[in-house]
Amino acid sequence: MTKKPIQKITRELLANGTIQQMARDRDGANANIMSDDELIASRRSLIPDNPDEDVWVFAYGSLIWNPALEIRESKLGRIYGYHRRFCLRTRIGRGTPEKPGLILGLDRGGCCPGQVLRIDRKDAMAELDLLWRREMLNKSYVPKLLKVRCDDGSRVTAVSFVINRKSESYVAELPIEQKAEIIATAHGFIGPCLEYLERTHESLAALSIHDRYLDRILKMISKNAGKPLQ
Repeated sequence: MTKKPIQKITRELLANGTIQQMARDRDGANANIMSDDELIASRRSLIPDNPDEDVWVFAYGSLIWNPALEIRESKLGRIYGYHRRFCLRTRIGRGTPEKPGLILGLDRGGCCPGQVLRIDRKDAMAELDLLWRREMLNKSYVPKLLKVRCDDGSRVTAVSFVINRKSESYVAELPIEQKAEIIATAHGFIGPCLEYLERTHESLAALSIHDRYLDRILKMISKNAGKPLQ
């Protein structure tokens, strides 16, 4: 259904600044890309350089199928007070300034099943700095430490990226039909917006997580394939 991605986010592309530069080249003065100093300061405000214990990260979208991190363990878990939603307009990775796409964020209300990823404390500083370069590219998210109830009965506190409702890219209210049309047609330097949806849906299904919201959007796109959505 979708085209092969133009570019995949990798550790190397994050570490050498390629993703940041591609974002600047694509969106110019409107990119609002965080500097390395800003990224490190943001990460340190949540996690110190040398944490006393391993660090958990909550994955609810592309971090599930392409974490690009050194992960020691993963398990299923659920957060409360936020839900998975296409609420972030992207002008770069999965869209363009002329035709923005939509990607997922954690928006307030409800709950969200996903996956928690454990990073060894010895690797935490380097791995989290890569993660911040990816998720905090242009301040569209707010990093938080959220409680996760794991399916094995344990509870962990995990680094999570919640939508920044003050961001100009935040999509507050939009009919689901319009979201489906945007996702079906937008394309950025990382690849099609639809591929992002499909991979997330497939990865969640592989974990036996059934997201009816994503199901509905996919069915709507499939039904309207080859013609504009109304």
